[in-house]
Amino acid sequence: MHLQRVLFAAAIAVLCACSVNNAPFAPAGTSSSSSPTMPGAAVNARAGSSYKILAFHYHVMPLRTAPHRNGVAPNGLIYPLDLVNFGGPVIKAEVTHNIYVNCPAKNQSCWGAPEPFETKLAGSSFAALLKQYTGANPSAYTFGEGTNVTYPVHAGTALYENDLFQIVHQVAASLNKTGYTNIYHLFLTKGTDTCFDFYSICYSPDNPPTMGFCAYHGIVKFSDIGDVIYSVEPYQDIPGCLTVKSKGASELTNSTISTLAHETFEAITDPGPKLAWYNFQGGEIGDECEFSVTSVTLGSTVYNTQPMYSNKYHACATGP
Repeated sequence: MHLQRVLFAAAIAVLCACSVNNAPFAPAGTSSSSSPTMPGAAVNARAGSSYKILAFHYHVMPLRTAPHRNGVAPNGLIYPLDLVNFGGPVIKAEVTHNIYVNCPAKNQSCWGAPEPFETKLAGSSFAALLKQYTGANPSAYTFGEGTNVTYPVHAGTALYENDLFQIVHQVAASLNKTGYTNIYHLFLTKGTDTCFDFYSICYSPDNPPTMGFCAYHGIVKFSDIGDVIYSVEPYQDIPGCLTVKSKGASELTNSTISTLAHETFEAITDPGPKLAWYNFQGGEIGDECEFSVTSVTLGSTVYNTQPMYSNKYHACATGP
């Protein structure tokens, strides 16, 4: 599901000083993991600063419960699930930045161990599947660092779009890394819901009537730092967003990285705002395969994750 809104500057001036003073970020820390990482961003409130959101665009990952089809393929198309290049940008090289929101341990551990997966993804056969769409070397997709952020949650349970914009803006501005060579993943802890402001669709396992997605990726244009590509990664080890154990990674890690891979691959092949690789069934590279689980070995670790769609094989695959 693609959703896009262009927001006029006069209508939505987001005043960082107001929100940040009432709900300050904690200073960022360095993430800890079994793989070496760089220090996280120095996230500090900046009194008097402000920015405007000029536009944003996102694509949600529906629940992993039933196949979804909402497009009509042109007559004569032999493989209607194949992705079509609509001319939008793709990412040929990027650095991944993780943002860990409200984890008591102040690192990746609330979501298992996604960092080793992200580190080992660079140059792997799994990442090489992307080459048919981007033409890029799979070693060009690398992991940078993890940043810990403490942020107040509305009524103790929910974060909304402007909350997430505040978080990603401050981390991206502090790292001074934006544009189409960086992807930010915002990880939300167990029990934290998130909803879109103008749509009755949420990640809300505690409120099933509004539970409509597992995660999403998007792009937001800030008036001061420009385009930031990001994904929102709520806690995944729940019914509807769950994967399974493997011989290597834990159930929590597999649940996290399967959806993380989904959003990473989609952000690379269709970052927006103009459509890039997309199919006539209404899906991106991860959508048609999110109901499958397979084993992928990265380094010495076996992960259970969804595969991705390959135009070469006209099917879901884990390699080129």
